[in-house]
Amino acid sequence: MKYINNFFAVTAFVISFLAYLMTMAPTTSFWDCGEFIATSVIMGVPHPPGTPLYLLIGNFFSQLPLFTDIGARVNFISVIASSLSVLLLYLISVQFIEIWRGKANTLNEKIITYGSAFIGSMTFAFTDSHWFNAVEAEVYSLSTFFTAIVVWLILKWNAEDDNKGERYILIIGYMLGLATGIHLLNLLTLPFIALIIYFKKYNYSHMGLSYTIGLTLISFIIIYLGIIKGIPNLANSYGLYLTIAIVLSIFPIAYYFIFIIKNTTASTIISFFALILIGFSTYSTIFIRASQHPNINENNPDTLKGALAYMNRDQYGDWSIIDRASTIKRD
Repeated sequence: MKYINNFFAVTAFVISFLAYLMTMAPTTSFWDCGEFIATSVIMGVPHPPGTPLYLLIGNFFSQLPLFTDIGARVNFISVIASSLSVLLLYLISVQFIEIWRGKANTLNEKIITYGSAFIGSMTFAFTDSHWFNAVEAEVYSLSTFFTAIVVWLILKWNAEDDNKGERYILIIGYMLGLATGIHLLNLLTLPFIALIIYFKKYNYSHMGLSYTIGLTLISFIIIYLGIIKGIPNLANSYGLYLTIAIVLSIFPIAYYFIFIIKNTTASTIISFFALILIGFSTYSTIFIRASQHPNINENNPDTLKGALAYMNRDQYGDWSIIDRASTIKRD
């Protein structure tokens, strides 16, 4: 039965990969694509808030002799990432169907489970938005891939025994950290992750669900305001060295809970956030390269104040949701 599932998964990948490859832009496209290609090739600094992991991957692909045009080489990242997203969507759909209907044993059950998941993944593969992002150098294809892999990992955790699933939670933390170097879309998976954990571990109650929603909000605040925006703010206010010392302090704390206290829940939570920090560290490349003044160096974030303004997107200004009319009238 497993080889049939694998066959459909590989088929979903191959069909989408060939379709995207045949329709891939042969060189740079309009809007941000040219900027991402150029900054990938020279490891420059793109528009705020930066995409450091995308630039690192793009730089690697720009050096592969796959196509004569460098733009096409960077475009090829989206082809691979989008095809993998389709494959993961198929696997995710199979997991959801099996949670709902149970494991497929008979031929009819296999047709329903694998056939439905395959049709769903192929439908998504040729939707306008996904196909559009799959053929050009933009961050959304890679961001979709990271979102899909996080969803797939938490469903794999859900299918594991209680004592063997921590590794999935930890790799999810690392994926979330890495994804911040591409796009913040991955943070939208936090409520889904929290609900999967809640419904596996506990029986439903209004109070339990309220606690889960609250903890999800706290997790979002820690990641977005505490790490992504908090670390630059901390460095700007108290200096770089103190900030580095505070960030690195999480590792001895994790060691203490893992090896001294040996508290599984606490050590998993602390290790989860430690891995987010490790993934987030790709952002250091933006500020290292800014200090070297490459030919494309938008906002020139080579000082702590400049880095803070870069991460906070200060150049775009703010937008009042309550009083939009006055915002529009501003110069």
